[in-house]
Amino acid sequence: YYAKRNKLTRIRQKSVDLRKIVTNALERNVKKYDLQCKQLKDTEKKDKYRIYGELINAYGYQLAPDLRSFEAINYYNDETITIPLDPDISPSENAKKYFDKYGKLKRTEEALNELVKETHAEIEHLESVLTAMDIALSEEDLVEIKEELVECGYIKRHGSPKQKKVKITCKPFHYVSSDGFHIYVGKNNFQNEELTFKFANGGDWWFHAKGIPGSHVILKTGGESDIPDRAFEEAGKLAAFYSKGRGQEKVEIDYTERKNVKKPNGSKPGFVVYYTNYSLMIDTDISKLTLLDS
Repeated sequence: YYAKRNKLTRIRQKSVDLRKIVTNALERNVKKYDLQCKQLKDTEKKDKYRIYGELINAYGYQLAPDLRSFEAINYYNDETITIPLDPDISPSENAKKYFDKYGKLKRTEEALNELVKETHAEIEHLESVLTAMDIALSEEDLVEIKEELVECGYIKRHGSPKQKKVKITCKPFHYVSSDGFHIYVGKNNFQNEELTFKFANGGDWWFHAKGIPGSHVILKTGGESDIPDRAFEEAGKLAAFYSKGRGQEKVEIDYTERKNVKKPNGSKPGFVVYYTNYSLMIDTDISKLTLLDS
């Protein structure tokens, strides 16, 4: 017990610098995301300016010169609205001014929608790296996490840009269920992708904590189609334990056949999508499972 605790303490100490890099990057991206969401909300007024322009064009011939505003019926909802006018320019020029505002906000909205998606993906990725650090049990585990941070541009690679990647020696967790089925757990995003897309077969089962960072868990079927419920529950427990929800009493787990899991082009390491799945609520007690390799 004490040897294991001391080992974990050393790993936590060695991960301090990596954790600081990830935490700082995460804080920057959260601030950026909040700002982008605020700017995106500001673009919601664009349709108001479009309607102003349309109504000025519809009623402009009736307007007296030098008006600072006028009331009109909004034909989209039959409500009366007051439209501000610049008295120094003509009604048609006022309409054009509002259409220009609408066009600018529409272009801004389109650009921000993409930026918000990118920043949100960055936040999810960084949170998954922090979860991987919590899972790390050895220096070899940290080496692979550091390599991921290098490849994603958070850490500069020392030496020549053509220098080969660091040799990775750590392996996924390997458990055996109570019914003898082999279950594998990725320790980080590189291992998650390796397990899901290179190691698992289409008929194997894939598990992941729903909506939170966590490991990809693969239940190997060995070609069998009749898998006992207990094996699914135990794989679900592993997905819950090796996730950000580890401290919760229950964690919701999504699971599906591996063939239903896809990786979008250009997505962050470890990011996948799936549209057909089952769900279960499970605790994080893995004490009865046998760990073969770590």
